[in-house]
Amino acid sequence: MPSFLITAGSSLLTLLLLKRYVYSLSNPAIASIIVFVLLLRTSYYSFIRPRYFSKLSHFPLPTKDVHWFWGISTNIQERPDMLFVDWIEQWKDSDIIRLRGMMGSESIVPVSVQAVTEVLSSQSYTFIKPPFIARSLNGVLGNGILFAEGDVHKQQRKLLMPAFSFGHVKSLVPIFLEESSRLISVINTHIDVPSEEGAEAPQVDVSKILSLLTLDIIYRAGLGVQFNALDNPDNELSQAYQKVFNPAGNTSRIFFLFQSIIPGFRFLPFTRNRSLWQARQTINRFANNAIDEKMEKYSKNEKMDKKDVDILSCMILEGDGQWTKQGIADQLMTFLVAGHETTASATAVALYLLSKNPEVQDRLRDEIRTQYPGGYSTIQTYEDIESLKYLNNVIREVLRHTAPVIATIRMAKEDTTVCGKFVPKGTNAHVPIVGLNRSIDAWGDDAMEFNPDRWNDRQAPNAVSFLTFLHGPRSCIGRRFAELEFKTIMLTLVGHFKFSLKEGQEVLFRSSITYRPKGGLPLTITAVEGW
Repeated sequence: MPSFLITAGSSLLTLLLLKRYVYSLSNPAIASIIVFVLLLRTSYYSFIRPRYFSKLSHFPLPTKDVHWFWGISTNIQERPDMLFVDWIEQWKDSDIIRLRGMMGSESIVPVSVQAVTEVLSSQSYTFIKPPFIARSLNGVLGNGILFAEGDVHKQQRKLLMPAFSFGHVKSLVPIFLEESSRLISVINTHIDVPSEEGAEAPQVDVSKILSLLTLDIIYRAGLGVQFNALDNPDNELSQAYQKVFNPAGNTSRIFFLFQSIIPGFRFLPFTRNRSLWQARQTINRFANNAIDEKMEKYSKNEKMDKKDVDILSCMILEGDGQWTKQGIADQLMTFLVAGHETTASATAVALYLLSKNPEVQDRLRDEIRTQYPGGYSTIQTYEDIESLKYLNNVIREVLRHTAPVIATIRMAKEDTTVCGKFVPKGTNAHVPIVGLNRSIDAWGDDAMEFNPDRWNDRQAPNAVSFLTFLHGPRSCIGRRFAELEFKTIMLTLVGHFKFSLKEGQEVLFRSSITYRPKGGLPLTITAVEGW
């Protein structure tokens, strides 16, 4: 069991026993002994054992700005992306560093190419998704490929490959283009608002619009369902996703923590838990209705026609009867939730970076309009999109510079070694995606800068220096889908509009399930005529 769970459990037990028994004792001496024993036990697990009896003591320990009780936890909350970058640069001569978390808990961070490769590739089924992550997220993301391990994961990935093959993803381009084109009228509605003469142009929160668009795309490309969330943002399903990713109040992180450390916490009758459960039921109902319709259709031996290019149809037709209805539902829940949110977050980051770098935005717009002077409708195929070389550079650079998920976590399911050094069972390993993506050794002195030209006629220098989609047997199966969807959305937006920040405007980002603008992303949007 991870040391954090032990120390957290010890502290919680201490407080409960103090409250329930100790203060009700009439004998002060007995009460004092009980208090002393409980505090001694907590002190051992929280402070003494990690400092003097740690099984990870052979790894270097960053000590700068580490809180005596919270450990590195407060630093991660305040500046998670830069913290990972700092570790990569400060410990470039090490393979692994050790972290001290809350109440003395310990974990490791692989910081070298070799160490990350071992964790994610050669030992990908030794370093598994920690149970506490599954407890906190599978209620939202489902029990699909994301949380499967070992042979189960291998079998699921094999069955899913046809749906995410290069050839099949190419067939989804018309869906991406048609759904993205609806952005034009939606955004025009927001910016065509009469204002007083001389007044500043109103800003539009693009993050919500992007979330609705990617919801429409994932439902049509994933289930073959025309959902129209952009036209009706207050419908039941849109509201369900809003509850999952943008809950009211500031309690979501606390609930995430409690769900992680307390088995069964998500079933307790708290408002947030009920809200999540209701949202999950709504999403699940829509998915199951689509599954029922498709399975009934194909049970009649109907062949796939040109319109049946959605992932669900492909899974049923290419699965040779190996999928159960529940198995399909579990996979779709993962795609419908995770696939929608990551692309929305990435696009919001892209518009923010282009607003900060207007010369890049102008150059991208010039490429799109020069190469396709006949307008948006002349872009029709995968080859048309891929011919936009600078668009490809911009997309890759956004995903390198600010990945939608800035880190991932694994846990050693058994005693093992990494780079020849012992790692005990139960050790959590934090893989610093954003740190490796911005490594100076891999990308040069300008690694921290947003520079699409770094991709001119080149690829990533090694397999883990562009880690946005991970690496190894558990790398993102939907990478081609996500990249092509992202490109289509961006060429639509930049081809038709100019995006900018107000002078002095600051945008803060937070990391929850994805790395996204805190409180939305208001931008000034101007229509660019003539295309």
